[in-house]
Amino acid sequence: MSKQESTEWKHEIARAERKSRLSRMKGTDGHKKKIESGNTGRKVTLSVIAVVLVLAVLVWIVAATGLVTRSATALTVADRKLTAADVNIMLGNLMASEQYGLAFTDEFQELLDQPSSQNEGSTIRNDLINDMMPSIVYMYAVLSEADRAGFIPDAEQSKEMDEAVESIKQQFAEMSVSSGRSMSNLLKLYFGPGAGMSLVERDLRNSMRVNYYQDVIREGADLGDDKVEEFYEENKDALDLYSYHSYVFPVKTEEGATDEDKKQALKDLEEKLKPALEDLKTMSFADTVVQYLSKEDAVAVETDPDSLAYKNMRASRLTTAIFDFFKEEGRKAGDAKLIAGTTSVTLIQYDGRVRDNFHNYSVRHILIADPDEDGKMTDAELKKQADDVLAEFLAGDRTVESFVKLVEAHSQDPGSNKAGGLYEDVALGTMVSEFEDWCLAEGRQKGDTGIVKSTHGYHVMYFEGLDEEAAMPSRIRDALKETHLNDWIDEVTEKATVVRHPLGMKFVGKLDFWNALFGPVPQEPKETVPELEPQG
Repeated sequence: MSKQESTEWKHEIARAERKSRLSRMKGTDGHKKKIESGNTGRKVTLSVIAVVLVLAVLVWIVAATGLVTRSATALTVADRKLTAADVNIMLGNLMASEQYGLAFTDEFQELLDQPSSQNEGSTIRNDLINDMMPSIVYMYAVLSEADRAGFIPDAEQSKEMDEAVESIKQQFAEMSVSSGRSMSNLLKLYFGPGAGMSLVERDLRNSMRVNYYQDVIREGADLGDDKVEEFYEENKDALDLYSYHSYVFPVKTEEGATDEDKKQALKDLEEKLKPALEDLKTMSFADTVVQYLSKEDAVAVETDPDSLAYKNMRASRLTTAIFDFFKEEGRKAGDAKLIAGTTSVTLIQYDGRVRDNFHNYSVRHILIADPDEDGKMTDAELKKQADDVLAEFLAGDRTVESFVKLVEAHSQDPGSNKAGGLYEDVALGTMVSEFEDWCLAEGRQKGDTGIVKSTHGYHVMYFEGLDEEAAMPSRIRDALKETHLNDWIDEVTEKATVVRHPLGMKFVGKLDFWNALFGPVPQEPKETVPELEPQG
């Protein structure tokens, strides 16, 4: 076949194929067929399904990972933005520290959805969020102030922060192993969707940084002597020491007495005791009390009249009724009063008040007590053991080291055994009266020894001495520091701008994504939260 013939043959084949295609495109009437939409419709449908599936996967990822909770701004405090996850970390910490439970379990979420018993139309979740708000504002307002002041934790503080972070990581790792839950699942139970260890770590570091900066503010207080004296004059009723006599007369009623019977018996007892107020003008307190007692009760008072005397008592140890009587203007020694309670009437006589110039003391002791809870040892046996221990000490070189060895061998006090029986810088009113009275006896010197009986047993005593300076000025300076800090806190929190962002606030305290997304914005009661400027 020649080249020309071959080319013509190929053209014939191409023309035949075109005719065949055109023939297939024509209908029975000889006209061109309409284009069918079946394939295009199927393609569109499949495309829509694919898009929907992709969107569904994306929504699932967003919901499962807590992406919105972690990224949506819930609050702006001062110049700091807090996401819903940031607020949830604080909520989770609050629930755990108060031992309420894990805030982001299904069971606890049901509880949080319950109606509030405090605010009509609100929920328990809303109440908790609003209760947290002052703490949140305080924390982030302080952090902003610390930033503006250029505060940076020192090396020791940074080390403490690092150690605290490692400790909490270790705690969660151990809980993960013991519970059989993954770390992410455990964090979600505590702090909600989107919570990670990095957020927990940041919150911990922020909290510690606030505490460190508070110390800086405390140290800025004016602690001069004039300020100490001014504070004392303003608060001397609460700071002075009071001495008085007291006896409690119980109301005695028949078995089965009604409430009305008991009230009448109380009135009768108070009326019976009224003459005692006149008796005290000419008689001692003990002699006055004895007149109104049975023979058996009178013997106890006559045997130990000093048991009715209370010396140098701090205001914090007085009942409100007694303290109110003592601090009244013009109160003088010898003034007396009957104070009726619900089941007794107390007769008190004011002896006086003095400024607290008490010096803290340090003392070692060996507690001789029955190790058996059933009390098999007699009092005489305990006393002999205490005498023997003291005799052993006095027979030796009488050094602190020797006393410590006896502590290790004999003392039953777990609170001081590991410290060689030492209680250091003990404040007035800390110990039982017998123990304290021995330590504060006039003329007490370092190295003095003795034996004291108390409700705990017998104490073999070794006195270490008094502090050189009185404790009260130091207590007042500590109070001035706290007052200065509190005033500063009020100032920075009051001027801090606070904005709630509705979308982010919806995800605070919520576990379920859809419940959060389509649920209401947490209410903010006007009586507890200042009016804010919500922003989207």
